[in-house]
Amino acid sequence: MYVLAVTGGIGSGKTTVARLLGDLGATVISLDDLAKGLTGAGGPLAGAVIAAFGEGVRASDGGADHAALAAVAFASPETARKLNGIVHPGVHAAVAGALDLLTEVPDPPAVVVLDIPLLAEAPEFFDFVDGVLAVSANEDERLARLVARGMSADDVRARMALQVSDAERREIADWVVENDGTAQRLEAELVDFWDSELADRDA
Repeated sequence: MYVLAVTGGIGSGKTTVARLLGDLGATVISLDDLAKGLTGAGGPLAGAVIAAFGEGVRASDGGADHAALAAVAFASPETARKLNGIVHPGVHAAVAGALDLLTEVPDPPAVVVLDIPLLAEAPEFFDFVDGVLAVSANEDERLARLVARGMSADDVRARMALQVSDAERREIADWVVENDGTAQRLEAELVDFWDSELADRDA
């Protein structure tokens, strides 16, 4: 079972890339989804997150309100580190458990994609991966995409400031896909990548 980390900055299209690789045959695990499950209603980390960031981040269902939490946690490097310190160990354990389960099924997947935003910032997740694909896009394009989705420009810039640069992601990557063009171009690039680098693993 080959585990590929797909990483990229906010608005880069990382999750789209992971989804497209899933369409081509990979099994995709989203670390954002795991984190939301751990901190949402009934999640084992919900209480710790609310205790750390206040009742203002509590949702009506008792879990963390992820939008409210993001607004508070991504306000500064210190608060971002506080959140990551709570959530990352739980996500790390959840990824380990998910990968263990996949190895035990009768027909394990040949390729697993970990959709992971903060690989460069959280090197403990290298424990799981055999290769890294970084998704790159210029900041103006990323900003425009996220504003179109309803985020404020100031919020986007604040989030970007808390993440490493694309240049730093390139340093940890085995492959880089550029996502400054059309959706059709991105899909074609990923088909080529799959055929040249991953198809044999899926045979």
